[in-house]
Amino acid sequence: MTPALLCIAAGQFAVAIYAPTFTLSWEHSIEKVEWRETWQVGTTTMQIVEARIKGTGAGMEPPPDAILDEGWYRYVPKSPPMERLVLPDSGFTKPMQFCLADEKCHRLRAFLPREAPRDEPVVLTLDMHGDCGGVPIPPLPEGYKKGPDPNRDDALPNRYEGPAPDAR
Repeated sequence: MTPALLCIAAGQFAVAIYAPTFTLSWEHSIEKVEWRETWQVGTTTMQIVEARIKGTGAGMEPPPDAILDEGWYRYVPKSPPMERLVLPDSGFTKPMQFCLADEKCHRLRAFLPREAPRDEPVVLTLDMHGDCGGVPIPPLPEGYKKGPDPNRDDALPNRYEGPAPDAR
């Protein structure tokens, strides 16, 4: 079965991408070490398939079954499949990274228009009905850029760069 499209939303803004596997990467706010989670997208839910921690410290001890591999503690979290992930940003850490299967990582918010609210969490859901979990995906606006902007450090292909779209 083909996995559902992954929706990345903040406020009234949403984009849907095909990402059957993705990795979230962030820095622990106190210990300043990297943490990664790899997720598999199914037809109705997302399942975490691996977590990696680049060290130990306050509130980030790996479980007993973790394996130390090239400086990373690797393990498979015992978590149920999820329909929705809410990812708040912190002003105390670097921006969360979203990595596709080809290992190319971008700031998670780089997938959203610049007008998306920065004070609201990014929500990942699955698009099974063309509505991104209740946030309609607007039609592509005029001026839509199909290639990355070389003048931006977070430039992505297929990202809207014009005025805020009207929700349907």
